[in-house]
Amino acid sequence: EYRGSVAAFLFTWPDGDVQNKKPIKVRKTGGSSMACVDMPEVGPTFGMDGLSISLAGGGQGARCKLGPYFERRPDGSNSLFSDNERITGTQLEYMHVYVGVYEEGEYVP
Repeated sequence: EYRGSVAAFLFTWPDGDVQNKKPIKVRKTGGSSMACVDMPEVGPTFGMDGLSISLAGGGQGARCKLGPYFERRPDGSNSLFSDNERITGTQLEYMHVYVGVYEEGEYVP
């Protein structure tokens, strides 16, 4: 399932300090298409390559390439991850997922 939204965004703490620093917000770019792609067989993708999270086979690996679908970080980096982490194949320590709760028949944006 493909969901579009010009209001989509991702957050990152590139140095990993979630306790003492504010996150960096990166916004969706290039129009609303493919803000979130739900692929049940492998996991969610934000943009086609902005952030891909592999849940297949019990893995929690993630790949990231900012630029085409989500803006780059203010420092110009094209990854949500720290500079010493690889752009592809980063292992997630934990993941938070936030979802909307809608009444039956309510419009889902």
